[in-house]
Amino acid sequence: MRPKSLVLLALALGCGLVASIGISQVLDGSNKPAAVETAPIYVALKNINVGDPLDEKMVSLEEWPKDKVPVGAITKWEDLADRRPRSNIYQGEPLLDSKLLAKGQTNDPIQGVPAGMRLKTISVDARKSAAGLLSPGDRVDVQIFVQRNDAQGISTPFTKIFLQNIRVYAVDQTIEKSADGTESRSVAKTVSLVVTPAQANRITLAENMGEVSLIPRHPDDNTIVDDAEQGADELFGRSTANSREREQLGAKDGDSDGGLFGLRSLVEKAVATAAAQASAPEAPAAPPKPAFQMTIVYPNEVSKVEFTANGEMIESKSGLPGASSATLPGGFTAATPGAAPPQPGAPDASGPAPGPSDSLKTPSDFPIDLKLN
Repeated sequence: MRPKSLVLLALALGCGLVASIGISQVLDGSNKPAAVETAPIYVALKNINVGDPLDEKMVSLEEWPKDKVPVGAITKWEDLADRRPRSNIYQGEPLLDSKLLAKGQTNDPIQGVPAGMRLKTISVDARKSAAGLLSPGDRVDVQIFVQRNDAQGISTPFTKIFLQNIRVYAVDQTIEKSADGTESRSVAKTVSLVVTPAQANRITLAENMGEVSLIPRHPDDNTIVDDAEQGADELFGRSTANSREREQLGAKDGDSDGGLFGLRSLVEKAVATAAAQASAPEAPAAPPKPAFQMTIVYPNEVSKVEFTANGEMIESKSGLPGASSATLPGGFTAATPGAAPPQPGAPDASGPAPGPSDSLKTPSDFPIDLKLN
């Protein structure tokens, strides 16, 4: 081969090598990912329970992409020292300022109650608390179902929503999180609501008069709905005259704030009626009728004693007025109507006067006439 051809071949090979190297570098540069900007935040190394004091063994500082860092994430240990979680924190979860109590504050739930408000706790089950789906911060309506109660003036069963848009403060339930991230909740037994003192009184009255249930609502829904009571007439589409009549009666009784579905006046009427019945004087009992009568005849006196069927003495009468003597067996006399009693020692028209030996010493010597009526 000519030397000139060899030079051209070598030059072509060199150019091809340079071009391949340049192309490979360009391709490698285009496939390399762009640098991601990160920021350090604290995350939980294990599950942390409500109220547990935080220490450095529970948390770790990790680099997170800046666009993935949640709002309020803690980035400095000084912001975690002497603080406690206000709710459960799970492993791998970022520590947020909103989930932590203030420095030095213990997990005292009463401190979170707004001024002027009260906590009212009611008993619930799965049916009364939306199958255990309620959580602190949720909003609910409070409903009551009342059975018929003639003593309280309730002639027909009905239901009514008597409080609306009430905030749930606490729920008596446990939440467990498994390794795969799923949560399981126990059924709550009690729920605490943030209410005014007047609303707390109405809930207490409702619990004693019927069955109270909680109806969840959307947290952003502040609409006040029609809270007219619903009875059998509304359920079956019958006339609602009875419901309107009850509402009018409640308004006439001065329940200016609506009370608890107009039953306040009914309760007051029932209490007043019971008090009037208790203070009314009792009618005198009729005297018992005698079952039998016993007549005891003495020389100068006739006694009558009346008895009940069980042998109790009702009345005893003796010395009947206007009685005259009557002859009895053995020569004695008994008083008979229309004659004065004889004087001692005076002769009797029916026989000679008794002598000393004829005087009677004991009542057992006198004849007794027993008459049963």
